[in-house]
Parts: sequence; C-alpha cells; structure tokens
Amino acid sequence: MPDACPHAVSAGSYLLEMLSPDETAEFRRHSSHCVACQREIVALMPGVLFLQELRADVLAANRRRCVDRPVLSTVAAREPWWIAGCGTSW
Repeated sequence: MPDACPHAVSAGSYLLEMLSPDETAEFRRHSSHCVACQREIVALMPGVLFLQELRADVLAANRRRCVDRPVLSTVAAREPWWIAGCGTSW
C-alpha cells in the first residue's frame, strides 16, 4: 500500500487504551497528521465499540445474581455463554 504507515499497527492498542501514557501521547500527535493512521482508527472503531459494549454487559451481569435472565443489550444477549455462572439454559 503506498500510504501504509508502520505506526498504524498501534491504532488498535491506542483505541483499546493499552498504550502507556507516553505512547498514547506520541501516537495521538502522529495520527493527527497521518492519513493512514486516521483511516486505521476509523476502520477499527466499530470493533472497539462492540468490545466496549460487550465488556460493560459482562461486568453488569457479573454484579447481578443469576436467578432470572438478566436484561442485557443485544450484544451480550447473542452470546449468553459469556455470562459467568449463568449457564445457557434460558
């Protein structure tokens, strides 16, 4: 790819907040001027949003007792086996 950037591989880690504070600041500065990294951020955003919603659903489900089927978003409702201790016999 002619517009490929070696820093684009850091976009996922940046979006998932897995970089150190120094790495985050460096990537943020770099990506503000790099079109390839900006495109990578846009391309990864739907997956990142899905993972954030799924994580929130799992954490919420773990805080409730598993007596009745919990009211979850459509993300976790599609994958009931993600909910620890609740089984899949709903």
